[in-house]
Amino acid sequence: MLGALRTDNSPFDERQLEVLNRALADLDPSQSLWLSGYLAGLAQAAPGASALAATQPAAGETLNIYFGTETGNGEALAERLADTARAGGIAVETTSLDGLRLPQLAKVSSAVFIVSTHGEGDPPEEALDFFEALDGPRAPRLEALRYRVLALGDRSYTHFCAAGVALDERLADLGAERLGARVDCDVDYEPGFEAWATEVIAWSHDNLAAAESSEPRSAAHLSVVRSAPEWTRERPFEAEVLDLRPITGEGSGKDVRHLELSLAGSGLHYQPGDALGVWAPNAPDTVAEILTGLALDESAEVTVGDERLTLGEALSSRLELTRLDPGTISAYAEAAGNAQLAESFDALDTDSRTRFIEARQFADLVAEFPGRLDADTLANLLRPLAPRSYSIASSTDLVGEEVHLTVATLASDSGTRLRHGVASGHLNLALEPGQSVRVFPEPNTRFRLPDDDAPLVMIGAGTGIAPFRAFAQQLEADGRHNPAWLIFGNPHLRTDFLYQREWLKWRETGQVSRIDAAWSRDQDAKRYVQHVVAEQARRLDDWLQRGAHVYLCGALAMGKSVQDALAAGLAQARSLDEDGARESLADLRRAGRLHKDLY
Repeated sequence: MLGALRTDNSPFDERQLEVLNRALADLDPSQSLWLSGYLAGLAQAAPGASALAATQPAAGETLNIYFGTETGNGEALAERLADTARAGGIAVETTSLDGLRLPQLAKVSSAVFIVSTHGEGDPPEEALDFFEALDGPRAPRLEALRYRVLALGDRSYTHFCAAGVALDERLADLGAERLGARVDCDVDYEPGFEAWATEVIAWSHDNLAAAESSEPRSAAHLSVVRSAPEWTRERPFEAEVLDLRPITGEGSGKDVRHLELSLAGSGLHYQPGDALGVWAPNAPDTVAEILTGLALDESAEVTVGDERLTLGEALSSRLELTRLDPGTISAYAEAAGNAQLAESFDALDTDSRTRFIEARQFADLVAEFPGRLDADTLANLLRPLAPRSYSIASSTDLVGEEVHLTVATLASDSGTRLRHGVASGHLNLALEPGQSVRVFPEPNTRFRLPDDDAPLVMIGAGTGIAPFRAFAQQLEADGRHNPAWLIFGNPHLRTDFLYQREWLKWRETGQVSRIDAAWSRDQDAKRYVQHVVAEQARRLDDWLQRGAHVYLCGALAMGKSVQDALAAGLAQARSLDEDGARESLADLRRAGRLHKDLY
């Protein structure tokens, strides 16, 4: 965030500054970004603006906004940037990296890239071909290109923002000129995006021509505010809990629950395949344990972002306590003066570090490696708390103004105490019907039912079954009978067949054509969904020859194993070598028939 306006850094007097600073302090990041473009547009339309315009480059120069996204966040940010640029009179084009070819890029003079990282440092699925071509020996020189990168990632993972870093460095290697430094954003990406986008807009006003228009600009033409209410991560909806019940049987090693939330009166819309963002507070006993362990007063005031609040409030609702990352661990070791933690963590190899992090939360660090630090230092070393995402398990056409989730209670165990995930613990263990939770929609346009009668192959494990329940509900509501094949995996048939009655009913009525299951612990040899895929290679190839869409939902490791099994199955069924099978799988993705919702 930029500092407050003063008489020494702005053209305003004391009275104007008081009004402006008070008004700007109340704006959220999206409002601030929109306002910057709006004011720039007003300035262009004001008397005397023509003199400024005469010094600008010739009309026709465009800011190209390219995005590569897996969940839709990158695309949403690209559209927000484009709206702000247009409001300020800047010509823009927004394009997915899926549709960008290198000969096209070689003709572009100004571009920004918004790219997320997934898995083990991989680019988004839709950007794979672009990244491969850019790294190839036939990539053209790009001396005419001025560019800037916004990288989205999660510091909890080893390869933080790796795709954005690789893109930034490769473009520079090919001769392109950075118009500003890359910004790497954590899961709380709003502050980084806002600062980056504001600088991009300012650079564009200084270096690109205003978009031509047959009509004079006015405030009305510049408005991009939607009249209908829009629920976002900054402005979530308070959804009432209607029902919460376990859907794993007695004796299961998993605690999975079905949650129904009311959306009555919200106007909140979603489609099967979308996710729901959930804001959840940290558990009170976890907050109390950290305060006690560090001998800190919950009433001490700290700064989080631009806000002053008590330490207790910050730990409860603003700071991340359940997800560790290497940066937080190192910062805590230094601030707390705990040499043992610093030395032992630095000595670990990559795999051991991952196991260390996955087994612990911040409260475990405080308990195992005690130290002393003040309230502000603690607030500064912890990451901002981010919302959690859950694949939606319902269709509004069947359940009305409700949204259903399938929530597994996540747990970590350092060997001294079992702890739960911030959102799953809150949803499953703290909430009751009648209480509410803050939510917002997260569209996923890449995980949608086909518009035609193409067959569906739905492959998922555990709570990965959630979007497939939404698909089946939608098909039922629409009266459609696309051939549908469910391949599902979980430990035990008796306790872990999630939504068993519904799936068996859909199979009986013909809504679902086939169900194959992999119960990993019901026999001596572990059996997973990828084993079913391998066994059913020829049947799967037959479905693919009929135009089937393949959907994968579940853990990243499961998704990789299933794709390996699919490639091996295609090699077997079509007598292909390994490269040919991989290319067939890539063709499926390029055709928009391989859809992934992996986490």
